[in-house]
Amino acid sequence: MRAIDEEYLKHPYYGRRRMAIAMKHQGFNIGQKAVRTAMQMMGLERVFPQAKFKFKQ
Repeated sequence: MRAIDEEYLKHPYYGRRRMAIAMKHQGFNIGQKAVRTAMQMMGLERVFPQAKFKFKQ
């Protein structure tokens, strides 16, 4: 979990798939489901542009 948190601080736009790949490059044997569970427990979500809604009047 500490390694996921450190990687998240460097790359907050990584989702579970990319984070699992980054963890494997660091030598951790962890899958996407485990990464997803750990990120949910820590309250981490990837950062991405939100939709811009236009309200009609």
